[in-house]
Amino acid sequence: MLAAVPTDESRTLELFDLALRIVSDKGVIPDQLMAHFDAVLDQAKQLVASPTKVEGLISPQAIQLACRMRATSELMAAVAPVTSLKVVTPDQASRILSSLEERVAP
Repeated sequence: MLAAVPTDESRTLELFDLALRIVSDKGVIPDQLMAHFDAVLDQAKQLVASPTKVEGLISPQAIQLACRMRATSELMAAVAPVTSLKVVTPDQASRILSSLEERVAP
């Protein structure tokens, strides 16, 4: 399932990226955006851990993020300790953003 998703985000992770940019700039995150970030991250981590055991509706953003996490060890390491956007520091947000921007060789 994960191998079928293209590695080009093509704007799929825009809201996830926006939340991280707001945190890195020390801004205030709207509750709805925080909930979206947390849901995408949680689903992506579940997909990476055991893709065949994930149930329910999976967001395209979570699938894309899971693919990037599997392809980029720096991204996997950067998001591993994150349980919620509430606990992400500006430095962590910058590290995750940097890892997201890395391109995976085809």
